[in-house]
Amino acid sequence: MSDVSVLLPPLSDPVEQALAGAMLDDLPIPYAVLMDPYQTPARFLPWLAVHHSVDLWFDDWTEERKREMIAQCAGVSTLFPASPLASLKGTLAGLKRYLAFVDAQIVDRIAHPSRFTFGRAIIGRTPVAHRPFVAHYLVRVTLKAPKNRFQIGRSAFGRAAMTAINLEPIRRAKLAMVTAKTPESLYSVSFAWRRGITFNDNIFIDGSHVFGGYIDRTRLD
Repeated sequence: MSDVSVLLPPLSDPVEQALAGAMLDDLPIPYAVLMDPYQTPARFLPWLAVHHSVDLWFDDWTEERKREMIAQCAGVSTLFPASPLASLKGTLAGLKRYLAFVDAQIVDRIAHPSRFTFGRAIIGRTPVAHRPFVAHYLVRVTLKAPKNRFQIGRSAFGRAAMTAINLEPIRRAKLAMVTAKTPESLYSVSFAWRRGITFNDNIFIDGSHVFGGYIDRTRLD
């Protein structure tokens, strides 16, 4: 029976009527649809995120991104089936998936010591000044400079020259990395994925690069 209020006596008080109303088992949305992150109405997404212990969430995300985050935390993602995001905390795969939600990606990583070492030297790579037993990451995020400013090298002019660059993408990437790690693990991160061009780069003089410009970094060292 879906409506138990029909069992109440004619002189039932408001409390009894309220309890009867709370016992209705007719849902406006089928339960299976309500619990499906890909089908549930958008207004239920924050509630479903709490239900599945989503720990990385931004209100300005697109609806599709919110649904995918919930699906990955619930282990029902169509992109990563049977692989709950929480089970990957502390792993490189989990970190990459968390960073993808904030439009960031790992360019390079050094987990030292990962090879035979002699003093501070390492065969293949020498992570000078990198603390041991700490994973070191070079992460790429895109920052947008203020519009309507004239720039030469690192100097900017115009009314927008004094406008600070929005560092929110870096803040979100840091939050994603903290969320993806286990409490006992340590890491360091650099977001300097661009560097100035030098003569040692042997760039082609074809107009694709200019002296004083920048190129992408591919390594931490």
